[in-house]
Amino acid sequence: MIAAQLSRPGNPVRTMARVGALLTPYFDKETPRALREIEMEDWAVALADFPYWAIERAAKWWKSADNPQRRKRPLEGDIAERCRIEMRAVRAARVRARSGWAGTEAPEDRERCSPEAAARAMPGRS
Repeated sequence: MIAAQLSRPGNPVRTMARVGALLTPYFDKETPRALREIEMEDWAVALADFPYWAIERAAKWWKSADNPQRRKRPLEGDIAERCRIEMRAVRAARVRARSGWAGTEAPEDRERCSPEAAARAMPGRS
């Protein structure tokens, strides 16, 4: 249920406002308004399936010191790719939920692995 809520696509108006804020610092070569509108439609399509929180995190990441390309103006595919990275934990939770493993088993209830069995399972490590 939580994974579904975290995956809900963001409000398109809010998403486009975020994209506008992301692109504002980058040089604008005085692109005609009609072309800018088409460009924003491309952004809207590329980000339509992502939740706002992932778009927000992707935009902040793009501008951060963690991104060596931050001085370049991003394309919609750049931010969509980063949104997929931000969504990894949600996808993992969905897979885990579908597999039926809830992770509720207490560590002391699990069967212990002997050092010999561990050595056989992970050869080359000691």
